[in-house]
This record gives sequence, C-alpha cells and structure tokens, in this order.
Amino acid sequence: MTQRRRSRERSHLVILAVIAAYFLIWPAWRAFFPLEIGPTEGWNTYHQDAAFTAALYPPRDALIVNNYPPLSFYTVAAIAWPMGDPLYVGRALSILATLAIGAAVAATVRQLGGRRISAAIAGVWVVAIFARSFNHYVGRNDPQLIAHFIMLVALAWFLNRDAKGKSAVAPILLMVVAGFFKHNIIAIPATVLIWIAMRDGRRAIGPIAAGAGAAVLGLGVCIALYGEPFITNMLTPRAYRLDRIVSFAGRLQWVAPALVLWAVWAWSERGKPLAGFTALYVGIALIACLAQWAGESVLDNAQFDLVIAVAIGLGIAYDRVGATPLATRYDVENLRTVMIAVLVVRLVATGRIEPALILFDGEYRALFSQHATIVRQEAARVAAIPGSVTCSYPLVCRMAGKAFVVDNFKTEQLVAMGRLTQRDFEELLRQRGITTANIDRSASAESLQRDIFHLGRTNSSLR
Repeated sequence: MTQRRRSRERSHLVILAVIAAYFLIWPAWRAFFPLEIGPTEGWNTYHQDAAFTAALYPPRDALIVNNYPPLSFYTVAAIAWPMGDPLYVGRALSILATLAIGAAVAATVRQLGGRRISAAIAGVWVVAIFARSFNHYVGRNDPQLIAHFIMLVALAWFLNRDAKGKSAVAPILLMVVAGFFKHNIIAIPATVLIWIAMRDGRRAIGPIAAGAGAAVLGLGVCIALYGEPFITNMLTPRAYRLDRIVSFAGRLQWVAPALVLWAVWAWSERGKPLAGFTALYVGIALIACLAQWAGESVLDNAQFDLVIAVAIGLGIAYDRVGATPLATRYDVENLRTVMIAVLVVRLVATGRIEPALILFDGEYRALFSQHATIVRQEAARVAAIPGSVTCSYPLVCRMAGKAFVVDNFKTEQLVAMGRLTQRDFEELLRQRGITTANIDRSASAESLQRDIFHLGRTNSSLR
C-alpha cells in the first residue's frame, strides 16, 4: 500500500473521530448535573439504591415494577458503594460503555479478517452514531449500553475461538451473563447459534444446551432469591401495536446510509461465508428491532443491535470494497472516500447544536447550573410534602428523600391494557396517601436541548 493511500485512509479515520468527539461533548457535559436524562434514569437509580438494602422486586400489588434482570443493579450499586452516588456512577459507565462498544466493534471486524484501519473506522463510526443519534442513552444511568458491550465481547471471543476450531460454549455463557444485565439483546446469541447450526448441526447442540442450561439456572437462582415477585415483575404486561412499527420506520434513517454501503458489498460477495455471516447478523438484528418497536415504551434501544451489526458490516465493506463491481470502474481509494463522505454527510445533517453551544456559549453553559439549582429547589419543595410523593421526574423525588412509590411505566401499561382506569389509579393514590408533584420541566436535561432552527428563540432566552 502506498504512503498516499495510507494517508488518505488515516484522514478518513480522523474525520470520523473528530465528529464522534464533537457529538460526545453533549452527553459528557450533561452527565455532571442532577438533571434527569430519559424516563428510565430515575427508575434505574431507585432500584440501584435498593440492590443491597431493600426488596429489588416489588410485590404484585405495588404501583412500581422491576422488569429488568438483576445484575446491572448490583454492579452499579457495588461500584457506587465506595465511590458515590449510583446515578453518576451509572452515567460514567454508560459513557465508558459507548467507547468500549467502539473498541469491541473494531475487535470483531478484525476477527472477521478486516484490516486495522477498517476496524478502527467501524468502531469510531459506531461511537459517532450513538453520540449523535442516540444520545438519550449515552451518559444515561441505564444498563443497555453496558449489556451490549458485554455481548460484543462474547461475539469477538466466539469468532476468535471459532477460527481455531474451539468450542463456542464459553462465549455463549458470557452472552447469558449479558442477558442478565439486559434481556432484550438477542441478535448476537441468535446469530451465533444459527451460524453454528447452519454449518454443523451437531456442533450446535453443546452451545445451545449450555446456553439454555445457564439461562434456566440463572432464572432459578433469581426465583430462589426473590420468590414469586421476580416472576410477576419480569412478566409485567405490555401493550403491543403493529402500527408502531410503521410509525417508527423513519428512525432507520440514521443507520440507513451505512446499511446500504454494507448491502452493496454483501450482495457482491453473496455466497461467501463472510457476507453470509454479516447478512444473518444484520437480518436478525433488523427483525428484532421491528418486533420490539411493536411494544409500548420501547424505542431507541430496540435499534442498538441493528446499529452495531451494521457497524461491523460497514467495517468489512470498507475493507472489501474492491470486491464490488464498482471497483472495476473506479479507484478503490476513491470509493472508500465516497463511503466516508456518505457517512459524514448523514452524521452532520442535524439541527442539534448543543455541542457547539457548550464549546462557544458561556451563557448556555451557565444554564446547566441554573437548572440544577431549580432541581434542588424542587427537591426541597417535595421534601416538605408530608407522606409519600410521586414526581413527574423521579430523580427529584429521590433527591428529596422520598421512596419510589409509583412507576409511570407500570400504571400506563395497566391503563392502556384496560386493567386499570385513570379514575381507579387516582383512587389508589388517594387510598395510599400518595401526593402527585408536578415538577418544573427544567429538571429534565431535555429542557436544555437546542435546535438550530429555533436558534433565534434560543439566543433570546440566553440574554
């Protein structure tokens, strides 16, 4: 490879890295303030508080629910015990997990035969797309990204062992562990087991049996520890609507350019194992995404399996673009430059300007401290309310020292499925002496998001 070609490819990596770093500014800055990031953050923090001190899975008649497996709560709580508040520990772990996902994607591309530069480009792109398009999860106290990282480590481990003809049992067991951090990550274990079975059905028996046995054992331990509440919590009813799939299909736009770039290469080398593996992985991830979108209160995190699968496919496509028919008409390095240009255009085509404001607008940065002061004032107001209180932003109730007594997800699903009317819910609050506190919207990090199309209004609010 000529020095000129190396320099061009390095410039591709640098461009993507700069964009990733730029978009990471917003979630990294936001993480230091007591503003609620997304609807699951207060929920997760309350359960982390309860991990070693109270019942992690509430009884059936409670107005709260815990429909997540237990490992993430214990992990964050254990790290927070000597270090501080689980809220900020969870946020830090989320940011670290985002970066680690990039490293794991790169490692997976390498295991699939990609060059270092191709692997690095895939890893940096996935960090950029998470920080740009899914920043509600980057830096949020939520186990989703941590679980994806563990699952990716298991995938890279499997590919390494598979190339050496070794058993897949150990990586499958690690995938089970990831599932006990977050249980909706199914694309990687499904891909691995189907891939093994497609090549040698008998060889798949051991990993399937080991995975199923470990999952059953883990569930059995949970039932032994938590009893019947674990079952009822994990089986909390959720409303499903197929029209949600159609209404959210437009959200595929963020990953669509990379998906098309991968598909052009995969079609060119169809029939070869590498294209077949990535096609299986992307296909399962897409199906899983669409299926999860049908469930109420599921949105961005359903897409993460697909984003990661496409990132791995993108790294291979960048590496092997010379195998496409386009390479017979155009220079390979020019094709790679076009690929990067397509990715860059989609990444920077956004109205969100929070990173730029953080970098260049002192008045905007000052707003975070002002909103944090409002959070503390709201917490003091809630603390003065006698008895139990439910807050529109749960982190405010937690700061006020109030117990977690109402879970909006559980009550909304019961109402949506006709098991509880709004009047019944209000009566339950009255009977249990629970006061509802409507919290100033400034307690949410969303209140500080800015859009370039409303810049005039934003600037007027800063003066």
